[in-house]
Amino acid sequence: MTGFGAYGRQERAIAAADTGTMRERWEYGRRLACDPAATDRDGNLRPGAMDRLIIIAKRRSVHLTEEEITARLAAGLAYPCESQIRDARRDHETWAALCEAGFPPTEAEPGDQPYDPRGAAERARAVDRQLALGEPDADQLALFPDDRYDVLSTLAELRKYAEDSDARTKRHAAKGAERIEYLDQLSEAVDGDESKTWEEAQAALDTA
Repeated sequence: MTGFGAYGRQERAIAAADTGTMRERWEYGRRLACDPAATDRDGNLRPGAMDRLIIIAKRRSVHLTEEEITARLAAGLAYPCESQIRDARRDHETWAALCEAGFPPTEAEPGDQPYDPRGAAERARAVDRQLALGEPDADQLALFPDDRYDVLSTLAELRKYAEDSDARTKRHAAKGAERIEYLDQLSEAVDGDESKTWEEAQAALDTA
């Protein structure tokens, strides 16, 4: 799952911080909200993402709970812009206070754009991943249907789907070639007059 290492680095920075970590936790939530490998188009964590985040934190000797991850994502979704989290930090002295308040809405400053903590290379990889998953608006380019597979699917599962799909495609291609050959025979039987009906063409072919 490309990019999940960045969550571990952020978690380590949060754990090492000497002072309040509201912004750092918000940035973590913004990364989740922007990362198609971690969340879907509705902002929900993808299956297995929660466990991966907890495991990555544990590898860095950090105890990260589901409640904390959920709160960080909620903050990232509630405050997409930097001006919004600045207002939230001004109104709530601590992260615990902000969580307890339920992330009340704040207004973004004019011209402020949603904050994406990912770098350009990571965003480019995410676009490729979206195309592979068929989202957004990439249904014709999807390599694997996202209602059955996601970035936590095993390579064995993906390979089975790919091989099964390839076999179906070859069968369909063979049947398609058979159809074209049959239509060519029907057309030839009626001297290329394709205004004739199937029944008429078949009768001509049968008596040819």
